[in-house]
Amino acid sequence: MPKKASLEPKTGQVNVKRGNGDIYIYERTTKYNPEKRFNEVISSHLVGKIPAGKTEMVSTRPRRAKASVPKLASSKRIGVACILEWIGRESGIDQDLLHATDRTTAEKILSIARYWNANPGKTIPYIEEWQINHDIPYRDGISQDGCYALMKAIGTDADMQQKFFRARADRVPSKSSIAFDSTTVSSYSENQIEARYGYNKSDDGLKSVKLLTQYCLETGQPIAYARQPGNIPDVISIINASKQLSVFGMEKPMFVMDAGFYSEDNMLTLIRSHIKFLVAGKLNASWIKSEFDGILNSISQLSNHCPFDPSVYGMAIATQHNFRRVRERSRSNISKGDVVTEEHRIYLYLYRNAAKAECDTASLADDIRKVQEHLKAEVQPISEGERRIADKYLMIRNTRGGLSITYNEEAFQDATRFAGCFILVSNAPLDVWDALRKYRRREKIEEHFRMDKQYVDGNRTRVWYPDSLSGRFFCQFVALCYHEYLHQAISNLKKTLAIKNGDPLHDTEQNLKEEKALLNWLNSMSIERLFAWFDCIEETTVYTNMSKCRWQTETIKRDRLFLSRLGIIRQ
Repeated sequence: MPKKASLEPKTGQVNVKRGNGDIYIYERTTKYNPEKRFNEVISSHLVGKIPAGKTEMVSTRPRRAKASVPKLASSKRIGVACILEWIGRESGIDQDLLHATDRTTAEKILSIARYWNANPGKTIPYIEEWQINHDIPYRDGISQDGCYALMKAIGTDADMQQKFFRARADRVPSKSSIAFDSTTVSSYSENQIEARYGYNKSDDGLKSVKLLTQYCLETGQPIAYARQPGNIPDVISIINASKQLSVFGMEKPMFVMDAGFYSEDNMLTLIRSHIKFLVAGKLNASWIKSEFDGILNSISQLSNHCPFDPSVYGMAIATQHNFRRVRERSRSNISKGDVVTEEHRIYLYLYRNAAKAECDTASLADDIRKVQEHLKAEVQPISEGERRIADKYLMIRNTRGGLSITYNEEAFQDATRFAGCFILVSNAPLDVWDALRKYRRREKIEEHFRMDKQYVDGNRTRVWYPDSLSGRFFCQFVALCYHEYLHQAISNLKKTLAIKNGDPLHDTEQNLKEEKALLNWLNSMSIERLFAWFDCIEETTVYTNMSKCRWQTETIKRDRLFLSRLGIIRQ
């Protein structure tokens, strides 16, 4: 019976004779592979050689290392890096992330977040090229594979994610209103168990994952997010979001939502869950339309004029509304499946935008007139849209003198009766103008959220597995926090530019002129263009025997004024 092979590594010397007669001696470490049934070489290095005709071994010297050429100069693009570093420091995002996880992981996440901000829409593979000329928080550099490994690790670390959300929530006022918005992210992957067919806002026919983000209306900062399968109703998400915020110490915040969340079933669910909400209503609901009809003639009185928008008039009405629901359980004399009614107090905030009403009325009148002229000229065929206008607003008769076309005044008056009108619905009493301010802030946030979805490469999942997707969403969320902080800082800055503040040094004619030029420039710049503008600033360092010399790309006075006003540099 053969001896059983040892699986331990063995080290020995091997002589290899060369053609010139020299014998090279190698020290090799081998290990038996039972599957392949032979010894595999683990390591091998040259020990020495026996020259031809000799008997003694001569030790070989190690291979001479290549002489390192001293680096005489280096250059980095620092414009964008300085702005991003300032955002992370001033917003507290970097500090919050460092409290939530270890420094290495935090620096890698921040590196990805800053890369996405500086390179809107670009995918992860470009990060390897970008970090060559730009400093990132993770000094050792991060590869494409390293990014995906990081995302997978983040996806399995729920504790770290919730710690970061809690830190962000701690930075918002105690009684804050929450803008709640949902979006869908399309996926090609069959491995994403949360990707399901449902309502997909991209309308690309793919399965999608629903991403739900919560913003603080007072600060404009994202607080937390959650992901759900693409077929889950949004109202369930709001209830879970309320539970999540209660863990963060935000008790009973008001959720401000767009018309997509409006329905009597959704409102009743939120009322029964004791969740305060403010949602855009729909005028086609009969009970809302009747309330609006009762105050339409008095809403445009001077006492109802908006203090901050000269075109808007508004009124608030408290009413009792009967909600219908299907019983889920049998109790007393009511059986499961029976339809019951519940009366709850609802607050309606009714508004009329006079400028928009005039514009919409004039536009409809112009469309009707064009269709009338089209029919009189007997130009055939008319489009489907023109046919609908003709059927509703024109009365057409064939007479002996030809085609008689007159206006349907009653239909026109009915169609324009509520022109420029809109409504907000809530289960909490608010000042009519406070409600409008809250909703308008939410609209601005939603607009930026739609842009940010493309800004941080969020149109596709880009990863194949759920854990990696969770980690990717978290990195996108950190990038979104960066973007929103800079946007808010610039918005606050623009409110102070070219306005006298009583300081003689500030209120000089020349200074106000420079600030006015800066304001005009900022009004024409997006965040994307702003980063591209400052990315040209490069710092070059040259080393000499005596010292080193450093200089930066020149900047114009307006750019320096912008950076100093934000606090990035001192002027």
